[in-house]
Amino acid sequence: MIAFLHGELASKDANRVVVDVSGVGYLLEIPPGSEHELPDVGSEVKFYTHYYIREKEVKLYGFWSLDELKVFTIAITVKGIGPALALNIVSKLTPPQFRQAILAENHAALMRVPRLSKQNAQLVIMTLKKKITQIGFDGKIEEDGSGKRNREAIEALIGLGGSEAGAEKAVAEAQRVLGDEAKIEDLTRLALRYLTQFS
Repeated sequence: MIAFLHGELASKDANRVVVDVSGVGYLLEIPPGSEHELPDVGSEVKFYTHYYIREKEVKLYGFWSLDELKVFTIAITVKGIGPALALNIVSKLTPPQFRQAILAENHAALMRVPRLSKQNAQLVIMTLKKKITQIGFDGKIEEDGSGKRNREAIEALIGLGGSEAGAEKAVAEAQRVLGDEAKIEDLTRLALRYLTQFS
């Protein structure tokens, strides 16, 4: 199993790169659009990797962060979500956005991912809603306004004695009821009412 590759960026193209590690070139499939974030050819790079084997298909997928790798790995466990669609998820949603979309049962957020249908979104939510809270994201990933607001509400509930998993579920349920534009005070107040159900 190859956990990561650390070497020189030998070439880059749309959705794929070659990393030279001690004279061996490894071809990696990367999320769409990631090539624009890459340094110049010849630069030192590190990619976290997923080794994918299916019948006659063997591929390496590369990601900048462990958090992106975790999203990809859990996404491909969902029926109907293959590596190409999982790469689209990583490209379109940050790990916190992906988790919050699942917990809030926000089909619309998931359907912003190219080629992800309403049926796909329903399966993602049904399959991953219990699993997603068990996955810890390691990095400090930039969140949008609603993500930061939700994090503040979650931290407030934890401060009141709730578990992190219970707080996340309670805030997600409150967001589902109040909508994405809810104020932090209203979100926290309603989430507190749900907290006992999820702790």
